[in-house]
Amino acid sequence: MLSDRLHRRSLLPAAAAVAALVVALSGCTVSAKPTPSPTSTESLYTAADGAGSSANFFFSLLAAGDIAPEIVQIEPAMDLDLEKPLSKLLTREVYSQIQDRPKILSLDDVTVSSNEEDAKASATYELAGSELTDTFDLRLVAEHDNEPWDYAVVIPKEEFGIDATGVELFPADTEYRIHGVDVSAAFHEARGWSDNGEVPRIPAFGGTYPLEITVPGENGFTDTLELQTSTFYGGDGTDGKLTEFAHAHGF
Repeated sequence: MLSDRLHRRSLLPAAAAVAALVVALSGCTVSAKPTPSPTSTESLYTAADGAGSSANFFFSLLAAGDIAPEIVQIEPAMDLDLEKPLSKLLTREVYSQIQDRPKILSLDDVTVSSNEEDAKASATYELAGSELTDTFDLRLVAEHDNEPWDYAVVIPKEEFGIDATGVELFPADTEYRIHGVDVSAAFHEARGWSDNGEVPRIPAFGGTYPLEITVPGENGFTDTLELQTSTFYGGDGTDGKLTEFAHAHGF
C-alpha cells in the first residue's frame, strides 16, 4: 500500500519533535495547564505538511535512484508500470546508475487549495552541476489521522522523460544500452509507435544518460550518445538529440 511505502518519511521528524520536547521540559519546575490533545477525528498535520513531506520524499527517492511510480501522476494519464518495456529507464537497475540525479536544496512556497485536494510547491535542486528552481503541482492521494497526508507529484506528459524521436531512423534490430544494461526494449517500443506518426517520449527522471547505440551488420557501428535532462522530470534537454545522432551517422 502507498501508506506503507511512505510511512517511514514521518518517523524522523516525529522522533526529533519528541527529543526537543524532552529537552525543553527538563528545565521546567512550574507546572503548566496541559494542551488538549487532538481528538480521533483531528489530524496532527496540516494538508500543507503532507504536501511538503510528499515532495521531499519524492526528491529523496530521485536522489537514491529508487523510483516509486505510485507517488507520481502523469497528465494526461500515463501508466508507469515498471514491468512494461517503455518504463525500463525508471527501474532501479538503470536509474540507480545514472549520474547527476536531482538533489534537492530547498522546498518553498507550499500552498494548498481550499478543498485540500491540490497543492503547489517550488523546489530548488542541483542537476548536473546547475542549480534549478521549478514549481510543480501535487494531488492528494490518501488521508491519514496520525501522519502526513500523501500527495503525488504531477508531471506534464509532454515534457516527461527522454525524447525518442529519431529512433525510427535506425534499423529495427539496433541495440541500446545504458551502463551495460540492455534498454533496447524501451526504444523498440517507442519505435513501434512511429508507424502511427508519433514517437512517444521514454519515461525517465532527471540525470545524464550515456546511451550506447549498436547498429549490427557489416557497416554497423557502436557509439555513445549522452542524453542530459534539463529538469528533474525530463524537460527539453534531450529534444532532437537522437535525430541529430542518427543523421550524423548517415541515417
